[in-house]
Amino acid sequence: MPTRRILRGFPTCIALLAVIGSGQAALQGDAEQAIRRSGLERDDVSICVIDAETGQRLVDINSQVPRIPASNMKLLTSGAAARLLGADYMFKTRLLLDDDRLVVVGDGDPAFGDSMLLERMVDETGRSLDVESFLSVWVDAVVADGTTSIDELIVDDRIFDREYIHPSWPREQLVKRYCAEVSGLMFHRNIIQFLPRPAAGGSTRADVTRSRPAVDFLEIRNQVTSDPKKRVTDLFDVQRAYGTNVFTMRGNVTRPMTPQEVTVHDMPTMFGRILAERLRNRGVRVESVRLANADDPVFEGRTIGPVVMTPLSQVLERCNMDSYNLYAEALLKKLGATYSRSSGSWENGTTVIRHSVQEHLPRPDPKLKVADGSGMSRSNQVSAATIAQWLASMDPSNPSEAVFIESLPEPGEGTLRNRFQDRGRKLENSRILAKSGYLRRSCTLSGYVLDDRGRRLCFSILVNTPTNQPKAAKKLHEAVVLDLVEQIERGSLSAAQP
Repeated sequence: MPTRRILRGFPTCIALLAVIGSGQAALQGDAEQAIRRSGLERDDVSICVIDAETGQRLVDINSQVPRIPASNMKLLTSGAAARLLGADYMFKTRLLLDDDRLVVVGDGDPAFGDSMLLERMVDETGRSLDVESFLSVWVDAVVADGTTSIDELIVDDRIFDREYIHPSWPREQLVKRYCAEVSGLMFHRNIIQFLPRPAAGGSTRADVTRSRPAVDFLEIRNQVTSDPKKRVTDLFDVQRAYGTNVFTMRGNVTRPMTPQEVTVHDMPTMFGRILAERLRNRGVRVESVRLANADDPVFEGRTIGPVVMTPLSQVLERCNMDSYNLYAEALLKKLGATYSRSSGSWENGTTVIRHSVQEHLPRPDPKLKVADGSGMSRSNQVSAATIAQWLASMDPSNPSEAVFIESLPEPGEGTLRNRFQDRGRKLENSRILAKSGYLRRSCTLSGYVLDDRGRRLCFSILVNTPTNQPKAAKKLHEAVVLDLVEQIERGSLSAAQP
């Protein structure tokens, strides 16, 4: 009898395996064909697709080759942070009154004073916050406390080290917002916005002194004209001398222009000076401003004003949805600080991420190189197989891992705002959640295709070319992912077994 049952079931098993095999073979063939259609060289492309339910590798093209992941590096950083810090983790930045000292205690929160997040918040009157009203929350609290004199305003940024810039980041781009310095006390994304205006009162120089937040102590070298007769009438560029806050501005401005974001040096010190300036304007004497020294004790004192708290979920969203490098690097250094119990650094943070990733792979990846958290460094080396396996290891039923998965954008959102828009179809019973990445000669996309039954296909498509071909790479990304959508919506892989 057992033998007859096995024999009766055998044709069904053969048919089932045939369906599985045909779907799997179709995906591999479709991916190969998509590469040919893209015009890219096969050796420049790595693709790995894994069925998270079964662990089956559905597409494998150069999947073990280590490549520069660009911003796909954020998947490793943010995933490790979600797992190790937990879904309920909160960054907390505090203001303490310690005798005659006022102490700002940083927690490495990249969202502290982020103007884009402040717009979502309201004060007690229901008005949206901006950077000045955000600062006034603490200033008002000090004034309401009756404090009229401060001997020292100290910024304790020791949660992170003071190596603000990764050594492998391109020096000529350090003025750009995507290369903002990483510090233990971050404010306004460690950038300042300049608001150039045309000259007034017959001057030949444009007004470039306005900034957000307003800072009166910047050194600005203004070479911006305001001449409507010039061939180029509206051009504005800002450069900052390396390791300083000396700004040189050039161009020609004949009308108010949109704000230009520029990184600043040593935001902890700048924030201390900004806060001291606001306090003095309210009649509070502030004798001096300094950073905490290595031999300063852990500061204790009475909390003044609200503790500024940011949930990890919000940091993950900004990291992955909007691809802010500062957020990823803050997560990296926060992991380093948490697990080394010393100041967070690229050295101890990359160690934590590397160990976390290796721990969740079926087999360790000896070629994995973690240089930074955001992917800005070209020293990162990750294979498509490692990224896909890492994504497959995430469990949607685990709250900490679910918050990571849901931090990824869908088409039409964040960095996927303009992706998957020209394919002539809408997703019916499935979702695409993915992280894009781009550096010159590196264009990547990794993430999930999910169906309404909980099935997850995890994919990583890494394109590194000797010449820059982002359009071809993006065309390939979308062709491969939409093939996955078609297969999962047809149910071709629904009966797969381990």
